[in-house]
Amino acid sequence: MAAALDRSEVKLAQDLQRKGMSRSASVLAVVMATRAHARPEAELVEIVRQYSGLESAADARRAIQELLTRGWIQQTGSYGTTLTHQVPKLRELIATELGDPGIPDQLLAMRANLEPHVRVLGAMKDEVVYHTFMDLLRSAQQEICLPMLATPPYDETVRILRERADAGVRVRILLAVPSLVAKWRGETMRSISATRIRQWVEQFDDRDTVEVRLSSSQEDMELATCVSVDGGVVRYDIYDPYSQRSLEGVMVEFGSPQGLVPNLVRLFQRVFDDAWDRSISPRRGAIVWRFLKRWWKLWLTIAVIAAAFIPVDVDNWAEILIGFGGGIGAPFIVEEAPKAYRTVRKWRVQ
Repeated sequence: MAAALDRSEVKLAQDLQRKGMSRSASVLAVVMATRAHARPEAELVEIVRQYSGLESAADARRAIQELLTRGWIQQTGSYGTTLTHQVPKLRELIATELGDPGIPDQLLAMRANLEPHVRVLGAMKDEVVYHTFMDLLRSAQQEICLPMLATPPYDETVRILRERADAGVRVRILLAVPSLVAKWRGETMRSISATRIRQWVEQFDDRDTVEVRLSSSQEDMELATCVSVDGGVVRYDIYDPYSQRSLEGVMVEFGSPQGLVPNLVRLFQRVFDDAWDRSISPRRGAIVWRFLKRWWKLWLTIAVIAAAFIPVDVDNWAEILIGFGGGIGAPFIVEEAPKAYRTVRKWRVQ
Protein backbone atom coordinates (compact mmCIF):
# COMPACT_ATOMS: atom_id res chain seq x y z
CA MET A 1 0.00 0.00 0.00
CA ALA A 2 1.18 3.55 -0.62
CA ALA A 3 3.03 5.32 2.17
CA ALA A 4 0.72 8.32 1.96
CA LEU A 5 -2.85 8.10 3.22
CA ASP A 6 -5.50 8.52 0.55
CA ARG A 7 -8.37 10.97 0.88
CA SER A 8 -10.82 8.49 2.39
CA GLU A 9 -8.27 7.49 5.04
CA VAL A 10 -7.50 11.11 5.83
CA LYS A 11 -11.22 11.81 6.25
CA LEU A 12 -11.62 8.93 8.71
CA ALA A 13 -8.65 10.21 10.72
CA GLN A 14 -10.17 13.69 10.77
CA ASP A 15 -13.52 12.28 11.92
CA LEU A 16 -11.78 10.47 14.80
CA GLN A 17 -9.94 13.66 15.71
CA ARG A 18 -13.25 15.52 15.91
CA LYS A 19 -14.39 12.87 18.38
CA GLY A 20 -11.65 13.96 20.77
CA MET A 21 -8.69 11.80 19.79
CA SER A 22 -5.31 13.38 19.14
CA ARG A 23 -4.33 13.83 15.51
CA SER A 24 -1.45 11.39 15.77
CA ALA A 25 -3.59 8.70 17.44
CA SER A 26 -6.36 9.20 14.87
CA VAL A 27 -3.91 8.71 12.02
CA LEU A 28 -2.30 5.71 13.69
CA ALA A 29 -5.69 4.07 14.25
CA VAL A 30 -6.49 4.27 10.55
CA VAL A 31 -3.00 3.11 9.61
CA MET A 32 -3.21 0.07 11.87
CA ALA A 33 -6.68 -0.79 10.53
CA THR A 34 -5.61 -0.61 6.89
CA ARG A 35 -1.94 -1.65 7.03
CA ALA A 36 -2.12 -4.12 9.93
CA HIS A 37 1.48 -3.55 11.07
CA ALA A 38 2.75 -5.95 13.74
CA ARG A 39 6.24 -5.05 14.99
CA PRO A 40 8.17 -4.41 18.20
CA GLU A 41 7.23 -0.95 19.44
CA ALA A 42 10.56 0.67 18.56
CA GLU A 43 10.32 -0.65 15.00
CA LEU A 44 6.66 0.34 14.71
CA VAL A 45 7.55 3.90 15.67
CA GLU A 46 9.98 4.15 12.76
CA ILE A 47 7.59 2.46 10.32
CA VAL A 48 4.65 4.79 11.00
CA ARG A 49 6.76 7.96 10.79
CA GLN A 50 6.26 7.89 7.02
CA TYR A 51 2.62 8.92 7.50
CA SER A 52 1.48 12.53 7.76
CA GLY A 53 0.89 13.45 11.40
CA LEU A 54 3.30 10.82 12.72
CA GLU A 55 6.60 12.18 11.40
CA SER A 56 7.84 12.94 14.92
CA ALA A 57 9.05 9.89 16.83
CA ALA A 58 7.68 11.43 20.04
CA ASP A 59 4.23 11.87 18.45
CA ALA A 60 4.32 8.29 17.19
CA ARG A 61 5.13 6.97 20.68
CA ARG A 62 2.35 9.07 22.26
CA ALA A 63 -0.09 7.80 19.63
CA ILE A 64 0.87 4.19 20.41
CA GLN A 65 0.34 4.78 24.14
CA GLU A 66 -3.02 6.45 23.52
CA LEU A 67 -4.28 3.54 21.43
CA LEU A 68 -2.93 1.03 23.96
CA THR A 69 -4.87 2.85 26.71
CA ARG A 70 -8.00 2.79 24.55
CA GLY A 71 -7.56 -0.90 23.89
CA TRP A 72 -7.39 -0.37 20.13
CA ILE A 73 -3.94 -1.92 19.82
CA GLN A 74 -2.28 -4.51 22.00
CA GLN A 75 1.08 -6.06 22.74
CA THR A 76 1.63 -9.79 22.68
CA GLY A 77 4.66 -12.03 22.93
CA SER A 78 5.84 -13.94 19.89
CA TYR A 79 9.01 -16.07 19.85
CA GLY A 80 10.56 -14.05 22.66
CA THR A 81 9.63 -10.68 21.11
CA THR A 82 6.82 -8.34 22.15
CA LEU A 83 4.83 -7.20 19.14
CA THR A 84 2.55 -4.18 18.98
CA HIS A 85 -0.43 -4.71 16.68
CA GLN A 86 -4.12 -3.95 16.19
CA VAL A 87 -6.76 -5.73 18.23
CA PRO A 88 -8.92 -8.10 16.16
CA LYS A 89 -11.97 -5.81 16.36
CA LEU A 90 -10.23 -2.52 15.60
CA ARG A 91 -12.39 -1.77 12.57
CA GLU A 92 -15.55 -2.34 14.62
CA LEU A 93 -14.20 -0.13 17.43
CA ILE A 94 -13.60 2.70 14.97
CA ALA A 95 -17.12 2.22 13.59
CA THR A 96 -18.60 2.42 17.08
CA GLU A 97 -16.61 5.55 17.87
CA LEU A 98 -17.89 7.25 14.70
CA GLY A 99 -21.38 5.78 14.84
CA ASP A 100 -21.20 4.39 11.30
CA PRO A 101 -21.80 0.62 10.88
CA GLY A 102 -20.48 0.73 7.31
CA ILE A 103 -16.95 1.67 8.34
CA PRO A 104 -15.61 -1.91 8.88
CA ASP A 105 -16.32 -2.79 5.25
CA GLN A 106 -14.88 0.55 4.14
CA LEU A 107 -11.67 -0.03 6.07
CA LEU A 108 -11.40 -3.59 4.80
CA ALA A 109 -11.70 -2.35 1.22
CA MET A 110 -8.92 0.17 1.86
CA ARG A 111 -6.54 -2.49 3.07
CA ALA A 112 -4.04 -3.44 0.37
CA ASN A 113 -3.02 -7.06 0.47
CA LEU A 114 -0.70 -8.39 -2.24
CA GLU A 115 -1.26 -12.04 -1.31
CA PRO A 116 -4.30 -12.58 -3.59
CA HIS A 117 -2.29 -11.07 -6.44
CA VAL A 118 0.49 -13.68 -6.21
CA ARG A 119 -0.63 -17.07 -7.50
CA VAL A 120 1.18 -20.34 -8.09
CA LEU A 121 -0.77 -21.64 -11.07
CA GLY A 122 0.92 -25.02 -11.19
CA ALA A 123 3.06 -27.06 -13.54
CA MET A 124 3.40 -25.73 -17.08
CA LYS A 125 1.80 -28.91 -18.44
CA ASP A 126 -1.37 -28.38 -16.40
CA GLU A 127 -4.53 -27.48 -18.28
CA VAL A 128 -5.27 -24.53 -16.01
CA VAL A 129 -1.97 -22.87 -16.97
CA TYR A 130 -2.86 -23.04 -20.65
CA HIS A 131 -6.44 -21.78 -20.33
CA THR A 132 -5.59 -18.95 -17.95
CA PHE A 133 -2.76 -17.89 -20.30
CA MET A 134 -5.25 -17.54 -23.14
CA ASP A 135 -7.60 -15.58 -20.88
CA LEU A 136 -4.74 -13.30 -19.88
CA LEU A 137 -3.91 -12.56 -23.52
CA ARG A 138 -7.57 -11.81 -24.24
CA SER A 139 -7.64 -9.28 -21.39
CA ALA A 140 -4.81 -7.13 -22.83
CA GLN A 141 -5.71 -3.50 -23.44
CA GLN A 142 -2.33 -1.87 -24.04
CA GLU A 143 0.62 -4.21 -24.52
CA ILE A 144 1.67 -7.86 -24.56
CA CYS A 145 5.34 -8.82 -24.12
CA LEU A 146 6.15 -12.40 -25.15
CA PRO A 147 9.74 -13.66 -24.87
CA MET A 148 10.00 -17.20 -26.26
CA LEU A 149 12.91 -19.45 -27.17
CA ALA A 150 11.50 -21.32 -30.16
CA THR A 151 7.80 -21.72 -29.47
CA PRO A 152 5.76 -22.32 -32.64
CA PRO A 153 2.94 -19.91 -33.53
CA TYR A 154 0.04 -22.04 -32.30
CA ASP A 155 -3.24 -21.29 -34.05
CA GLU A 156 -5.18 -20.24 -30.94
CA THR A 157 -2.38 -18.02 -29.67
CA VAL A 158 -2.03 -16.34 -33.05
CA ARG A 159 -5.78 -15.81 -33.34
CA ILE A 160 -5.95 -14.06 -29.95
CA LEU A 161 -2.87 -11.94 -30.64
CA ARG A 162 -4.27 -10.85 -33.99
CA GLU A 163 -7.56 -9.91 -32.34
CA ARG A 164 -5.80 -7.84 -29.70
CA ALA A 165 -3.61 -6.22 -32.35
CA ASP A 166 -6.76 -5.25 -34.26
CA ALA A 167 -7.96 -3.60 -31.05
CA GLY A 168 -4.80 -1.48 -30.95
CA VAL A 169 -2.80 -3.55 -28.46
CA ARG A 170 0.95 -3.45 -29.01
CA VAL A 171 2.46 -6.94 -29.17
CA ARG A 172 6.20 -7.50 -28.80
CA ILE A 173 7.40 -11.02 -29.57
CA LEU A 174 11.03 -11.77 -28.70
CA LEU A 175 12.50 -15.00 -30.09
CA ALA A 176 15.99 -16.49 -29.83
CA VAL A 177 18.29 -16.63 -32.85
CA PRO A 178 18.67 -20.18 -34.26
CA SER A 179 22.28 -20.45 -33.08
CA LEU A 180 21.23 -19.88 -29.48
CA VAL A 181 18.36 -22.36 -29.77
CA ALA A 182 20.80 -24.93 -31.17
CA LYS A 183 23.20 -24.29 -28.29
CA TRP A 184 20.49 -24.85 -25.68
CA ARG A 185 18.30 -27.47 -27.31
CA GLY A 186 20.57 -29.29 -29.75
CA GLU A 187 21.66 -28.84 -33.35
CA THR A 188 18.48 -30.42 -34.72
CA MET A 189 16.55 -27.40 -33.44
CA ARG A 190 18.51 -24.90 -35.55
CA SER A 191 16.50 -25.33 -38.74
CA ILE A 192 13.25 -25.77 -36.79
CA SER A 193 13.90 -22.49 -35.00
CA ALA A 194 14.56 -20.69 -38.29
CA THR A 195 11.29 -22.03 -39.70
CA ARG A 196 9.32 -20.91 -36.65
CA ILE A 197 10.82 -17.43 -36.78
CA ARG A 198 9.69 -17.14 -40.38
CA GLN A 199 6.21 -18.38 -39.42
CA TRP A 200 5.86 -15.82 -36.63
CA VAL A 201 6.86 -13.02 -38.99
CA GLU A 202 4.46 -14.18 -41.68
CA GLN A 203 1.56 -14.46 -39.25
CA PHE A 204 1.81 -10.79 -38.29
CA ASP A 205 3.25 -9.21 -41.39
CA ASP A 206 -0.04 -7.37 -41.90
CA ARG A 207 -0.32 -6.05 -38.33
CA ASP A 208 1.43 -2.74 -37.65
CA THR A 209 1.13 -3.07 -33.86
CA VAL A 210 2.89 -6.45 -33.76
CA GLU A 211 6.66 -6.68 -33.96
CA VAL A 212 8.91 -9.74 -33.92
CA ARG A 213 12.55 -9.43 -32.93
CA LEU A 214 15.46 -11.79 -32.33
CA SER A 215 17.81 -12.02 -29.38
CA SER A 216 21.26 -13.60 -29.36
CA SER A 217 21.80 -13.09 -25.62
CA GLN A 218 21.58 -16.08 -23.30
CA GLU A 219 20.92 -13.81 -20.34
CA ASP A 220 18.05 -12.08 -22.09
CA MET A 221 16.44 -15.35 -23.12
CA GLU A 222 16.34 -16.54 -19.53
CA LEU A 223 12.95 -14.80 -19.66
CA ALA A 224 11.71 -17.24 -22.29
CA THR A 225 8.13 -18.46 -21.77
CA CYS A 226 7.34 -15.68 -19.33
CA VAL A 227 4.81 -13.02 -20.31
CA SER A 228 3.71 -9.52 -19.35
CA VAL A 229 0.32 -7.95 -20.07
CA ASP A 230 -0.34 -4.21 -19.81
CA GLY A 231 2.66 -3.78 -17.52
CA GLY A 232 0.48 -4.93 -14.65
CA VAL A 233 0.41 -8.73 -14.76
CA VAL A 234 3.51 -10.87 -15.19
CA ARG A 235 3.82 -14.62 -15.40
CA TYR A 236 7.13 -16.28 -14.60
CA ASP A 237 7.88 -19.78 -15.80
CA ILE A 238 10.21 -21.05 -13.06
CA TYR A 239 12.73 -23.49 -14.55
CA ASP A 240 16.41 -23.79 -15.47
CA PRO A 241 16.56 -22.58 -19.09
CA TYR A 242 20.06 -24.01 -19.55
CA SER A 243 19.14 -27.60 -18.77
CA GLN A 244 15.33 -27.85 -18.71
CA ARG A 245 12.54 -27.35 -21.22
CA SER A 246 10.06 -24.62 -20.42
CA LEU A 247 7.27 -27.20 -20.06
CA GLU A 248 9.12 -28.66 -17.07
CA GLY A 249 8.64 -25.42 -15.14
CA VAL A 250 6.07 -24.08 -12.70
CA MET A 251 4.04 -20.99 -13.58
CA VAL A 252 3.73 -18.17 -11.03
CA GLU A 253 1.61 -15.08 -11.68
CA PHE A 254 2.10 -11.64 -10.15
CA GLY A 255 -0.66 -9.07 -10.48
CA SER A 256 -0.84 -5.38 -9.63
CA PRO A 257 -3.58 -4.27 -7.23
CA GLN A 258 -5.07 -0.84 -7.75
CA GLY A 259 -2.39 1.84 -7.50
CA LEU A 260 0.50 -0.56 -6.88
CA VAL A 261 3.09 -2.18 -9.15
CA PRO A 262 5.00 -4.99 -7.36
CA ASN A 263 8.77 -5.13 -7.71
CA LEU A 264 8.75 -8.37 -9.73
CA VAL A 265 6.39 -6.80 -12.26
CA ARG A 266 8.69 -3.78 -12.61
CA LEU A 267 11.73 -6.08 -12.80
CA PHE A 268 10.31 -8.09 -15.69
CA GLN A 269 9.40 -4.98 -17.64
CA ARG A 270 12.85 -3.44 -17.17
CA VAL A 271 14.69 -6.62 -18.17
CA PHE A 272 12.41 -7.20 -21.16
CA ASP A 273 12.76 -3.61 -22.37
CA ASP A 274 16.56 -3.86 -22.15
CA ALA A 275 16.50 -7.16 -24.04
CA TRP A 276 14.22 -5.62 -26.66
CA ASP A 277 16.61 -2.72 -27.17
CA ARG A 278 19.45 -5.18 -27.77
CA SER A 279 17.45 -7.34 -30.17
CA ILE A 280 17.28 -7.11 -33.96
CA SER A 281 14.63 -7.47 -36.61
CA PRO A 282 14.57 -10.83 -38.44
CA ARG A 283 14.18 -9.05 -41.78
CA ARG A 284 16.97 -9.00 -44.35
CA GLY A 285 19.59 -6.33 -43.81
CA ALA A 286 18.66 -5.79 -40.17
CA ILE A 287 21.97 -7.12 -38.87
CA VAL A 288 23.95 -4.95 -41.27
CA TRP A 289 21.91 -1.88 -40.38
CA ARG A 290 22.32 -2.56 -36.64
CA PHE A 291 26.07 -2.98 -37.12
CA LEU A 292 26.37 0.30 -39.01
CA LYS A 293 24.12 2.10 -36.54
CA ARG A 294 26.11 0.97 -33.52
CA TRP A 295 29.55 1.67 -34.96
CA TRP A 296 28.88 4.84 -36.98
CA LYS A 297 31.08 6.93 -34.66
CA LEU A 298 33.99 4.59 -35.32
CA TRP A 299 33.52 4.74 -39.11
CA LEU A 300 33.19 8.52 -39.02
CA THR A 301 36.33 8.81 -36.88
CA ILE A 302 38.31 6.67 -39.32
CA ALA A 303 36.97 8.60 -42.31
CA VAL A 304 37.78 11.99 -40.78
CA ILE A 305 41.30 11.01 -39.73
CA ALA A 306 41.92 9.44 -43.14
CA ALA A 307 40.78 12.68 -44.79
CA ALA A 308 43.37 14.54 -42.71
CA PHE A 309 46.12 12.94 -44.82
CA ILE A 310 44.61 14.06 -48.10
CA PRO A 311 46.68 16.99 -49.38
CA VAL A 312 44.44 20.05 -49.30
CA ASP A 313 45.53 23.67 -49.63
CA VAL A 314 44.03 24.70 -46.29
CA ASP A 315 46.00 25.95 -43.31
CA ASN A 316 46.21 23.41 -40.48
CA TRP A 317 43.96 21.01 -42.43
CA ALA A 318 45.45 17.85 -40.90
CA GLU A 319 45.42 19.22 -37.34
CA ILE A 320 41.79 20.33 -37.61
CA LEU A 321 40.54 16.98 -38.91
CA ILE A 322 42.62 14.93 -36.50
CA GLY A 323 41.26 17.02 -33.63
CA PHE A 324 37.72 16.63 -34.96
CA GLY A 325 38.16 12.88 -35.37
CA GLY A 326 39.56 12.58 -31.86
CA GLY A 327 36.57 14.47 -30.51
CA ILE A 328 34.26 11.90 -32.08
CA GLY A 329 36.36 8.85 -31.27
CA ALA A 330 37.20 9.58 -27.61
CA PRO A 331 33.59 9.43 -26.30
CA PHE A 332 33.01 6.31 -28.40
CA ILE A 333 35.97 4.58 -26.74
CA VAL A 334 34.75 5.61 -23.28
CA GLU A 335 31.28 4.22 -24.06
CA GLU A 336 32.36 0.96 -25.67
CA ALA A 337 35.41 0.02 -23.58
CA PRO A 338 33.40 -1.35 -20.60
CA LYS A 339 31.19 -3.37 -22.96
CA ALA A 340 34.23 -4.76 -24.75
CA TYR A 341 35.82 -5.66 -21.41
CA ARG A 342 32.70 -7.54 -20.28
CA THR A 343 32.49 -9.36 -23.62
CA VAL A 344 36.13 -10.48 -23.40
CA ARG A 345 35.66 -11.65 -19.81
CA LYS A 346 32.57 -13.62 -20.73
CA TRP A 347 34.38 -15.18 -23.70
CA ARG A 348 37.33 -16.20 -21.52
CA VAL A 349 35.03 -17.79 -18.93
CA GLN A 350 33.26 -19.81 -21.60
